[in-house]
This record gives sequence, structure tokens and C-alpha cells, in this order.
Amino acid sequence: MLLKNDQELAKELVDFNGDRYKIVVLASKWAKELKKTDKYKNQPASVVIKKALNDILSGDVTEEDVLRVCSENLAKELKAEEEARLEAERKAKEPMKL
Repeated sequence: MLLKNDQELAKELVDFNGDRYKIVVLASKWAKELKKTDKYKNQPASVVIKKALNDILSGDVTEEDVLRVCSENLAKELKAEEEARLEAERKAKEPMKL
């Protein structure tokens, strides 16, 4: 989907009939998830935020999509942290090798 310019995006947000606060929160969560992808990892925050707002306002990404992706990524991060903690504990219990 083609990204809208700043004025079009601002107009669409102002003209939005729903809860604007909810849209902004969803877009910020979606931007955080987009930033984790290879395509947007090195992009400036302004580009990622515009993409996220565009996705949310256009309906390409729903609230359910955002929440699902956020929860999946959180579960992956927690699992990786737990595995790292267990590995660190295992290494701490090993005798030192000289």
C-alpha cells in the first residue's frame, strides 16, 4: 500500500470518527512491532510511525492483529530471556577451567 503524505494522514486522523486515543496507542504498538522486522529495523522512527498509522487507519491491520503479534513477540522474548537465564545459571555452576 502506498504511504500517504503528512497532510493526508493528519486529515484522516482528524476526520476519524472513532476513539483517536485508541488509534494512536494501537499505531504506537504496531510501530514497535514493525521496528523489530528487517524491513523497518534501520528506518527512521518517523517512517515507521507513518507506516503504522497508515496501516491502522486504512484497516490493513486490525486491533486483533496488533494484539496477536504483540503477545506472540512477548512470549518469544520471555522464552529467550528464560533460556538465557538458565544458560547463565548452568555456566555459573560449572567448575572454572584454567
